[in-house]
Amino acid sequence: MMRGGKIKHCEYYQCGKGRDLGFGSILNFTTKIGAGMGEQMLSREYFYLGTQLPLDRFLSFYYGHPGFHINNLFIQLSLQVFILVLANLNSLAHEAIMCSYNKDVPVTDVLYPFGCYNIAPAVDWIRRYTLSIFIVFFISFIPLVVQELIERGVWKAFQRFVRHFISMSPFFEVFVAQIYSSSVFTDLTVGGARYISTGRGFATSRIPFSILYSRFADSSIYMGARLMLIL
Repeated sequence: MMRGGKIKHCEYYQCGKGRDLGFGSILNFTTKIGAGMGEQMLSREYFYLGTQLPLDRFLSFYYGHPGFHINNLFIQLSLQVFILVLANLNSLAHEAIMCSYNKDVPVTDVLYPFGCYNIAPAVDWIRRYTLSIFIVFFISFIPLVVQELIERGVWKAFQRFVRHFISMSPFFEVFVAQIYSSSVFTDLTVGGARYISTGRGFATSRIPFSILYSRFADSSIYMGARLMLIL
């Protein structure tokens, strides 16, 4: 700097080797990380850190270590509870009598017609909740788009954003989050975490569908099938 030179510093939000191309290596690596975090959460060191750290350092520790996995677990559980609530409200609205709802009328007034169920506020909450899901979904793309916009321009940022949807990257992220949450939950309830050798080789052989189904059914396929049947 003193001699008149310039130093360029780049911070990358996403940086990976890009060599884990097979479902088997991705499953083993994700399961290893999730189960290992489950064992750490059961340790006494995490208890000491969680009870003795000040609030600012505790939040940094939480969101940098177990918070990511706990967040994935809560997302999977809350999604299933939300679908169950939708199914119950739908059945109630189909069989019961809807009240004449007016938000300006006090809730202590008599409901009309007699014997009706006032589920209009719940339906309005579901609409806002569903809208917030899409808002948070697009907010998660802001760091990537801003990085591409600063470094490569508007057109490259737009191409990167569109390419993510064409390649179905959001579905893959949901798939990985399900494996994370399943491995953490299994280790917290059953245990059995161990080191899994993953390697860095390319996926050059085809795996039968029966083997893939047996590997991913418990962590991803069964949950998606349950939600589809409820819907």
